[in-house]
This record gives sequence, structure tokens and C-alpha cells, in this order.
Amino acid sequence: MGRVTYTTMVALCATFAAACGGTTAATPDAGAGDAPPPPDGGADAMPMACTELSTPAITITALPTHITGDLDDAGADMTAPIGCTTSDAPYGVQTAGNDEVVRVDGLTAGTDYVVRLVGSADLSFYVITGCSSSSGPAARECLLYEDQTTTGAEAGHFVAPSGAVWIVVDYYQSQPPTDGAWAVDVYPSQCTGDAQCSGSTPSCLDGRCVGCSTSFDCTDPSKPVCNTSTHVCGAGTSGCSGDDSSPPENGDDGPAGARALVPDAQGFTSSNGHVCNSPSTERDYFAFTVATPGEDWEINLDWSGTADLDLAVTDAAGKTMGLSYYEHAEDIVLTYLPAGTYYVAVSQFAQQAQTAATAYTLRTARISDACVDADDCGAEYRNQIYRGACSGGACVPIDGAGALPLGAACDSVSDCAAGSSCASFFFTANADTRDVCGAYCAHDSDCASMGPGFVCTTYLQQNFCVEKCTADLECPVSVSTVPNTPPWARLRCDKTSGHCV
Repeated sequence: MGRVTYTTMVALCATFAAACGGTTAATPDAGAGDAPPPPDGGADAMPMACTELSTPAITITALPTHITGDLDDAGADMTAPIGCTTSDAPYGVQTAGNDEVVRVDGLTAGTDYVVRLVGSADLSFYVITGCSSSSGPAARECLLYEDQTTTGAEAGHFVAPSGAVWIVVDYYQSQPPTDGAWAVDVYPSQCTGDAQCSGSTPSCLDGRCVGCSTSFDCTDPSKPVCNTSTHVCGAGTSGCSGDDSSPPENGDDGPAGARALVPDAQGFTSSNGHVCNSPSTERDYFAFTVATPGEDWEINLDWSGTADLDLAVTDAAGKTMGLSYYEHAEDIVLTYLPAGTYYVAVSQFAQQAQTAATAYTLRTARISDACVDADDCGAEYRNQIYRGACSGGACVPIDGAGALPLGAACDSVSDCAAGSSCASFFFTANADTRDVCGAYCAHDSDCASMGPGFVCTTYLQQNFCVEKCTADLECPVSVSTVPNTPPWARLRCDKTSGHCV
């Protein structure tokens, strides 16, 4: 079974068969006197892994551009370095498979450019200025490594040097994908955030100002859904038979048209609806408001029959707050919420299109509450995304801004300084004490400086130090894997070694 991809903090690889390849080790930079000639020196003068740069599959001379290609078994494998100027790869550096090289000329030095890659398979790319080691480019030659997601487009920014660059489209497995077709766009960046966009194109998506990136950018209740092809907000569409007629059919297909959940005097609400999965993006949205920081909300979704309905809660910006996928009924408990508006999304999962709408009941319960310290923020974890700081009675994300040192409390990878990561796995117990910035590692011995209670993970592409587990509930889950025992498929704690396995 598959599920909608929500923002993840850290991704699992080997055990849950996530899209991952072999971890690569950084190749030391050669000294100036020993460095091989640059790519333009000719194929005979460069390492075997670098010969693709002298005879690239495609050469671009004018920008912006849109090009296509196919990853077959003809390309030599080049190994991407660890330590690129920019690396956006929560799944680790994946370079096991064949690659295809695109040369880009005509860049304006100092200008910010965007590379956007789309493929049917789980592809990655990196942007390099040369190739001087026996396995591929050195870290100093890599401007960007991009492998942010296992589905959808990969996009990243780089600042152009004075000469040419090469884009390397890569695949993580040693065998080429069944469908290796890809398309790449290269263009000067218009924006890096929404603040740089305005008017009819207020949203920044992959370096371009567009009408909307997601439906959370749409504010008109009559046009609540973002068309992800045209990036224009429009009315909801549905192939469901027996969909809701009040509010108007498909009016709740986006957050702007969400039905309000207003608690009664006892703090309860109850709403009925119908949903199918035609199209697969079909959603019914509900909204509730937290006026007093620290409120607890329980959201329960129930239905009759064998249909597979799912439940998700996001904040007003679309950031995931909680998920429930594999149970019947589905249930999410959110504790110590900050003030604001939250959206509940009801969907149906099926491998094939199901046009017959399934009737459901959505119930919520609200309790006034307030956290006292960070311990409270880690107490509820079954279906809630961890927010690690208690502030004004509400649990809010830790604002580490990539500067937190080893051992500091964290709740997302972006909190920690370079060379380390955060054990911010979904739905794990004791996150308030176990989620700390840990050094990257290959063996347990690499974690000795953090103390005897730390071991090196074994299930990631780029492993890092975590506290020894003492129970299965302290081990990571895979939200995309059907569990033998709900709610989630989870790694097991080997209490002897302290490893999750």
C-alpha cells in the first residue's frame, strides 16, 4: 500500500525498503600539485569515472532550458562526494547506479540558478564544476546534491561559477530503473521564498513565482484547490458518486473551503461526510481553531465497510501535525497546540480508482490544557509529530536554525549544525530526552565522544549517533509500510546492543 507523502524528518532505508542505495565515503581532496587535469584536459587525462564529462550526453548553451533523457545501462557510474556546498538529501547520498551527464554553458557568474528534475523513478542529481578523484568529483567540486524526496520533483539552487558546470542525473540502485525517463529544467532563480513573490503569483515554487504551490496557498473558498500542473487555484473536481452536497459538492476539497469544526459546550463536535479516491488527490477538509495556547484535540474518523480511509492534521501552512493510516477507526491525539487554525484531511486509499463514495463520521473532542516543560511535549507520540519546546503553555518546534551543537535537544534535522543530525523520527517514545543532535558515524566507536550511551544507527544512508534504545517504542517507524500490528511498522530494539534493528 502507498500513502500520500508528507514532509518527513529522517527517512529509513534498508529495513523498510525505502528508496536507498549504498552509502558513499568522501574522497579526500587531492593537493594542488597532485590534482589530475580538469575535465577539458581530455578523456585520456582524467580518471575513468570522470570520462562522461568530456563527452556529455547533452550540452546546454542557452537558458532557460527544458531537456529530456533516459537512464539506461549505458552510462558509467560516477560517485557523488559527501560535503557538497549544498546538500539536500535526508535519505543520504545515493550513487550506486548508472548516471547521465549534462554540460551547462552560458551561465552568468554569481547568478542563482535552479535545476528541477522530474522522473518516474526515484532519481537524484548533483551539480559539479569538475571531476578530479578516482571515483568522481571531489567535495570542493560539488555545488549541489539534491535528493530530497522519493516521489515528485527534485529541485535545488546553485550559484554559478565563472565556467561551465555539469549536472549528473543519478539512480540509487546498481540496476537501471524500469522507467528511466527524466526531464530537467534549468533557469535563473526568481525567488527563494514567498516574500519575494506578489500579485497573481504570490507563491515561490522551485525558484519561480507561481499562483500556488499547494492548496494551502489558495484563499478563495470557491477555488480551494491548487492545480499542480498549472499552479492556478480552481474549483474542486471529483469523480465520486454520492459525494457531499452540503456544503456544495467538492467545496471542501481544499483548505479554503474547509467545513468548520465548532465545539459544543462540552467541547465535542460531530460531522458526517462522503469521500472516494477519484482522483487520488481527492480530500475532504475540515478546520478547527485553537484560541488558547495549550489546548488538546482528539480527532476520530470512523466508517462502515472495508474501505481504507486515512486521517491527517496540518497547521495553517500545511505542515503535518499528526497522521493515522492503518487503523479502523483512525484516531489522532494532538496535545498542547499553539494558537491558530488547523486542518483535518479525510482521504481514501486504494490501488485502483474507487468512484463509490464511502460515508464516514468525524468526531472531535477539545480539552483546555497547558504544558509545563519539555517533558510534557514528548508524552503523546502515537500519532503526533513531536514539537520539542514548551512555550507559553504550548509545545512549539525547537528553533535550532542549523546551529545546535552535539548533544543539544532537537526536533528536526534542520536544527543541528553541519556534521550532525537529529533523531527526529516519527512517533517514537521519550523524544524529549532522546532527540539530540548526533554526529555522523560509520561505527559505534565514532560515537564515543558523545558518551557510552550512544550508538551508530545502521538503517540510514548517512548514519549518525543516537542514544541506545531500551524498548521497541523508542525505534523509528515507516509511515509507508503496512504494519503487522497497527498503528505503525516499527523497527525492533535489540536491548543487548541498544540498536534498533
